[in-house]
Amino acid sequence: MPVLPSGRYVGIMSERARLHASRLKLRVSESTPHHQLYPLVDILVERGEGDAHSGNSYGFSGYTLADLKWINQWEDRDRHYFLEWIREDSQVRTIELARRRLLAEKAIPRAQLFDYPQRLYSLFRMRLQALPLQRARVEQWRRTLLNMKRDGVRQEEIAWAGVLEFLARKPADLTLEKEVVLGAIDFSAIRPGLSNELQCDNGCRLSFKETAQRMPAYQLQQAGYVVNDDDVGVVRLCSSHNYRIGRIWPHGRSLVAAAAKHWFALSPYGQAIIGKDRSGQDLFSTQQEAELAANRHALRSHRLRCDLTYSTRYEYMTLSGGRDYREWLVTLPDYHRSHFNGHFYERNILLHIRSKIRRSGCGKMVLFIEELQSDWHQAAARSRQRVGVPPAPFRKEWASLALKLMLHHVVEEGLDGIAWADATVHALRYDRSMTPLQRLYDEEIPRFLERLASPWGCRVEHGEFATRQPWLHAERRKDAWRVQGGAGKFSTRPRYNKEQAVTVIERHSKAVTLSLPMLILPQAMRDHIYEQGLPLFGERLN
Repeated sequence: MPVLPSGRYVGIMSERARLHASRLKLRVSESTPHHQLYPLVDILVERGEGDAHSGNSYGFSGYTLADLKWINQWEDRDRHYFLEWIREDSQVRTIELARRRLLAEKAIPRAQLFDYPQRLYSLFRMRLQALPLQRARVEQWRRTLLNMKRDGVRQEEIAWAGVLEFLARKPADLTLEKEVVLGAIDFSAIRPGLSNELQCDNGCRLSFKETAQRMPAYQLQQAGYVVNDDDVGVVRLCSSHNYRIGRIWPHGRSLVAAAAKHWFALSPYGQAIIGKDRSGQDLFSTQQEAELAANRHALRSHRLRCDLTYSTRYEYMTLSGGRDYREWLVTLPDYHRSHFNGHFYERNILLHIRSKIRRSGCGKMVLFIEELQSDWHQAAARSRQRVGVPPAPFRKEWASLALKLMLHHVVEEGLDGIAWADATVHALRYDRSMTPLQRLYDEEIPRFLERLASPWGCRVEHGEFATRQPWLHAERRKDAWRVQGGAGKFSTRPRYNKEQAVTVIERHSKAVTLSLPMLILPQAMRDHIYEQGLPLFGERLN
């Protein structure tokens, strides 16, 4: 936010672009001239002291960049300075963000919502309900509630409950019943929402579930595959439409000596989906190739179409392998302030999670956290006075909140546990050591999970995961992509699309097995999470 020559603070923000476009009945496209976006961009001004939670002294002026009559009332030096400032690159990007937001809302039809946040309970409310004290004066209630910090209730939870503000508006000698105090607790403004972004898919993407079903060679021969009589087939994936993906194990021969192509795909009627190429081989080299052939067959032969699928916008930033990639958004839909970040277009995204499902070397199926990040908190930490970055709740607990929601998903999906990429993986991918990431992935996450799981005596351990060496990453440069990594040892020109860049990374990355942290949930802990839930703040259970 610049300081005008007169000492006045002003700024601009495009977070209410949709509101302005709806009011003005303004349609925005890729070709809309830049200056026609001015009615969508608010001018912010200094407001004085902020409220208790916002800590922000700026607000909307009630005018946009298109309101020249108001701007022309400024002093000449202020007006000239401001008009030059909004032409700088950073402000041009802020104005262009209005276009991106409006176009993105058309591109994203809807999201899949989850009820896991509703299963998080307030330890503060439970402690208050359990108090033998039934009625007391306002000042005694205030001291009693603040003392709950000694009983494991987090100070932030007490602050966001709203009950202290309620008591502050009452006379200190007024007597209140406990039910009145309980009724003043309100977490609705910070109750998180959890969703997966969905995207349109003009093709077909079958939903497969893992299985293990033996298939003799004669059945594969009847399906149409040319295999030896002593070969053994194993169906590994099966869809709801009975498409099956499997692997052939040559009897008496190692896979090294066997043909490179050993994956097969079967239609719902048990017929082979042939993958012949110039060499005349009718099998597939990888599981992904077999799945792709099954998807094409489903679209061509049965007109099966999945119009909405999980967004894969940032899948290229994950470790190779795994399945069921998801981009999770944890939002504050009812929070009284608005915040947007550069990765997504949803309002008030507290944090985002990228995950896959992976099988460890010991056979455990886990929800694997590829990345856990809060752009909101990071932006607030960089500049406490930054315009458009209102302080958010869960300042010290956003990571633990994310893990609680993911643990609910682990239990709901019947997975064995949770695992994550440690700081070493992220440092390799981005060619630099990042202390905050090391603190998050190697210290905070395992410490929280071990505290949460301590009643059941389980600890964070390490599991082996088959993947590829994470030493390369893709970057977008305007309309093209490039690949680089290895501290400058590998670099390409920006000449690929995203899919081609991912292929380059796969081609130049060796297959490896990484030892990564994971927590396997015992059945008693799973039962507790399913039946009683987890606390909204902290890790102390009820």
